[in-house]
Formats: sequence, structure tokens, C-alpha cells
Amino acid sequence: MTELYSVHSLARNFLYDGRQYEEVKIIWFAVERKNPLAPFETAIQDYAQLDEKERVFPEEYLNEQFSREETEALKKYLDRRPDMTSVVEEIELPVAANTRGCRRLSRGNGSDFYILHREKAYSLPFKVEGYFSVRFAELKVSGDDRATVIVKRS
Repeated sequence: MTELYSVHSLARNFLYDGRQYEEVKIIWFAVERKNPLAPFETAIQDYAQLDEKERVFPEEYLNEQFSREETEALKKYLDRRPDMTSVVEEIELPVAANTRGCRRLSRGNGSDFYILHREKAYSLPFKVEGYFSVRFAELKVSGDDRATVIVKRS
């Protein structure tokens, strides 16, 4: 069976909407893939029993994942960033019929898309975007007034 991979990164000192965060997880995904990396019939559980509408989400999910070669190229590209640590995981196939990808996730309330393929130095032969949320990320502490305050318990 075909091997598919997911890639995510932990970005330190992440700047978003005028605020800097200690660490934010970015889930990377391929966009505009024209040909599937794996046959949907074998890569999606109970595929033959799904109707056309039910197939859309798991098909999109699989098309967002990466081949071994794409994964290696993406990781190499991301590893040039000292403020980012990337992790690769193999996708266990077949995926569940109710699996969903990132591209339809909503924006707002601290969630957004990182459009990697629009960077000036982008050199990969395929398009990659990322999804992230700062909702539970800790704001980076900036500045130090060098004062120590001791609060007494009553």
C-alpha cells in the first residue's frame, strides 16, 4: 500500500495579529493536488459504501497529505528556520470515512492559514499551506522591568 505522511511544526516566537506567542502548532497540507497519491478505494475505509457527498471529505484529506519525497523536501525547507521544529508522521491507511482535512477549517477566533507557497524564497514544486490556532497558545513575555514582587499569603 502507498505510504502517506503528515507534517506539522512547532513555531517559536510566532507573530500573529500584532501579538507574539511562545509556540504555535502549524499543520501543513498540500493544496491544488491534481492526482491522488493513493487509490481512494483502498485508502478510505468502506469507500464503496459511501455516496458521492460522503467521499468528498476523506478524499480531500488524503489529497492534503504528502508522499515520502514531498515530505523530505518540505521538512528540508522548514528545517532552515531556526525558530521551527517539524515532525513527520506516517498516515495509517485506510483512513476513517469521516476523516476531514484542513482546508475547510474555519478562520477567526485566533485560527488562520499560513500560506507557505507565497513566500518569496519558496522553492518547492508543490503548494503548501498550514493551519494554526493561537487560541490556547501562550503569549510571549516581552520586556523585564527587573523588579521582583513577593506577595504575602494572608
